Amino acid sequence: MRKILFVTERRADYSRFKPIIDKIEEDPDLDYDLVVTGIHLLERHGKTIDHIVKDGIKISSIVPMFAEDHEDSGAEMARAAGRFLEKITHELERLKPDIVLTGFDIGANFAVGVAAAHMNIPVGHVQGGEVSGSIDESLRHALSKFAHFHFPANDDAAKRLIRMGENPEYVFTVGCPSLDALLNAPEISKEELVRLTGLNVSDKFIIIIQHTVTTEIEDVPQHIQATLDAVRAVNIPALLLYPNNDAGARAIISAIEGTNIRRMRTLSIEEYGNLLRYASALVGNSSSGIHETASFKVPTVNIGDRQAGRLRPENVIDVPNESHAIQEGIETALYDEAFLEKVKNCKNLYGDGKSAERIVKVLKEIPLGKELIKKNFIE
Repeated sequence: MRKILFVTERRADYSRFKPIIDKIEEDPDLDYDLVVTGIHLLERHGKTIDHIVKDGIKISSIVPMFAEDHEDSGAEMARAAGRFLEKITHELERLKPDIVLTGFDIGANFAVGVAAAHMNIPVGHVQGGEVSGSIDESLRHALSKFAHFHFPANDDAAKRLIRMGENPEYVFTVGCPSLDALLNAPEISKEELVRLTGLNVSDKFIIIIQHTVTTEIEDVPQHIQATLDAVRAVNIPALLLYPNNDAGARAIISAIEGTNIRRMRTLSIEEYGNLLRYASALVGNSSSGIHETASFKVPTVNIGDRQAGRLRPENVIDVPNESHAIQEGIETALYDEAFLEKVKNCKNLYGDGKSAERIVKVLKEIPLGKELIKKNFIE
């Protein structure tokens, strides 16, 4: 029986790993361990470990990474990754996985990938090869170089990995697994969503998810204020979700808590998937607006440079961090009939909701000999 180890730091990686874990649970030849860390453990970010427990997912280890009152800086992001890197080596020695499946551009996933590679444990990487700028892109590409095999979301990312010197035999294009979770989320009634959010989901409403751009920390207060001003000007109901804890996030949280726009610290995968089914637009700079909304035919108003370089489905409107431009983008997303017709027919460039089964097939069948972990740059 092969055992796969996962690390989850926040809702973004958990939403992608859960469909894979669900498939592993169905397979008698596979087992898994899940290490929970990061903002899953923090009250100020909704203590989302409770969602994992509610989902019935086995938690093998809890490894704190941030203090509840941790410093809001790039230096603390680096220190937290360093603390976790040291701690996860002990968990790898204890749990003895056959494969570590890492992902994306998230500090804890980077740390476990580095540790596992040093310990000659085969490392798979989900959604490498994408570009987005800032520290996220650096983490993602660096992790690709530590990983031994790859699960990019589309051919564009796969080709980039190969240009980076990764072995084409170990690059498997599978799609984005978060789509599996969102598209297959059990239906929640409109009445329950109203109770949950306070929004009338039968009317137009928007979801706002805005994170920091780590290379523009000094501008974060102006960025979030421009978004809030634009949303007020459009004057339709909105729901703000709290950001992750990248450096500068406290400025966003402070601005969110100073507004009368509805807000929630977090949503479960099922809750978020159901809200997307009814939303009129997603506004902000979350990767969800690039990876996921096209599957629900929901327009995205993508603000600023956080997702710079990623392939755009036709439902995405790019705008700068300026309130009037954001307002115009939202109005186009809500009312422009030609654009809305295009959204109805758009294709998601990041998958079809069947990524997890493709990933699990590879995890089950890939040879784990020395040839896999002997990495060389492929010309």
